[in-house]
Amino acid sequence: MLKQTAAPSKWDLEVDLVSVGSSGGGLVAAIMAHDLGMSTVVLEKADTLGGGTAISGGAIWIPFNDHMLDMGIPDSREDTLTYIRHVSMGHHDEDLLAAYIDTGPEMVRYLEAHTPLKMACEDDASRTEYCADAPGGKPMGRKLWPHPETVPPILEEAEKVHPDVGKVRKDPVKFLIGPRFPWVQGRGLIGALVLGCVNRGITIMTDTPGRNLVVENDRIVGIRAQRNGEDFFVKGRKGVLLATGGFEWNTEMNKRFIYSPPLNAYTSPSNEGDGHIMAMEAGAALALMDHSIFQPGLSLPTDVVDGGRKLHRPFIYGYPHMIMVNRHGKRCCDEAFYPDMGRALCAYDRIKGEYANWPVFWICDQNFRDTMPVVNLKRGTDVAEWMKKGETLIELAEALGIPAGNFVETVERFNRFAAEGKDPDFRRGESTFDKQWGEFVFPGRKPSPLLGPIEKPPFYGVQISLTTAGNLGGVVTNTHAQVIDVRGNILPGLYATSNTQAMLPLGHHYDSGAAQGKSMIFGYLAAKHMAKT
Repeated sequence: MLKQTAAPSKWDLEVDLVSVGSSGGGLVAAIMAHDLGMSTVVLEKADTLGGGTAISGGAIWIPFNDHMLDMGIPDSREDTLTYIRHVSMGHHDEDLLAAYIDTGPEMVRYLEAHTPLKMACEDDASRTEYCADAPGGKPMGRKLWPHPETVPPILEEAEKVHPDVGKVRKDPVKFLIGPRFPWVQGRGLIGALVLGCVNRGITIMTDTPGRNLVVENDRIVGIRAQRNGEDFFVKGRKGVLLATGGFEWNTEMNKRFIYSPPLNAYTSPSNEGDGHIMAMEAGAALALMDHSIFQPGLSLPTDVVDGGRKLHRPFIYGYPHMIMVNRHGKRCCDEAFYPDMGRALCAYDRIKGEYANWPVFWICDQNFRDTMPVVNLKRGTDVAEWMKKGETLIELAEALGIPAGNFVETVERFNRFAAEGKDPDFRRGESTFDKQWGEFVFPGRKPSPLLGPIEKPPFYGVQISLTTAGNLGGVVTNTHAQVIDVRGNILPGLYATSNTQAMLPLGHHYDSGAAQGKSMIFGYLAAKHMAKT
């Protein structure tokens, strides 16, 4: 092991399982540990709970779950294996994939029976898998959400009497959830798990970051945390579970591992790779460290959180009357499918020695502005310091600093596609994902719900930022969530889940809800394994 912290002469706290991080996986592990007769504690670095999951859409990707089967939506283990084997780019781990898909339905079943968390299958076709057209893909059913009618009223009442429930992280920019619906989506998911911990008397300590693993006789036996500015040593008799999320707020780690333009985040600013660093100090192997959920984003001057750092919110896309163009004034992606935007934002031209498209600009016309608000701008003609405006396309191109000739040609070409309802350049609107999204936002719109010309002045443009919903690279584990070292050996006493654990069940693929699903499943498996040791 590369770095060891010796055991203290006296522990400040001794439990069986230490969950480091209040991610979904950290909370599920604590719940399972308690139910299996173990003592546990949850240590959270931030003063809020739930990290990035609390401000996410709250989906969990669970193939052949009970809810979809009850709705008559067919699925099978073989279909799921076929799907991931096709889309993972060969970077998934077969054993971890099997553990994920075989445990997922069981885990959901247990939580619904023993905690306030109740899940629901989508009741419309707007939430399909990203690659539903691939072999084994499904147009709906594999994603579950906290039940929008059952979970919120329970948490609204619980918040009044249980302070820990009220600590669940709120959306700092009122983007995904907003004040009208405080207990839906990711906040509902985390809130129900926190309430499950509260109901069991499980201690959750906020403002208590983990600093170093404590090693004794080549086994991880606890953790040195900090509390009130002082060392706080917690012994984990059965094990320490690292569930601290990703490293997207760690600028140095992003520069070392992520192959992209400067990367920003809209996850919790506490996601600084603490679990990764502690595991690396113990000799843990890493995988998929270049894997991230890239999205177009924007940071407003008011988007300042946690110590003055700038939060980058995801930017709007996938509607008629908007496109995205690159530094050359040309389209570069399917603007309704954010994974394709991520590809375009990171594309690199090795001949020229530069990013092929970066910087990238979001473009719309007045038809869009008449229909949709843009971040904090209501419908209409108002602009802000972050938005450029032009009465003509040439004027807008000059304001953005892109080639006017290319830009005008690009818009004219796109407008012809919009009139025909087909996009031969990037096939926007053709995939099952695009079609279902289009029918969700503008049902019945002809000739295409997603293609609309950019023709009504004035015209608007925004230079977007590269933003992530989470870095997916992390430490390597086995099917029990035990961390593996660089020689392929188990690091005794150390477990990992959440985005601290590499996305090896899916490899170089991501589907909405897979990060939360993996986190909860392997937290569940970690607790079950510790109970047997």
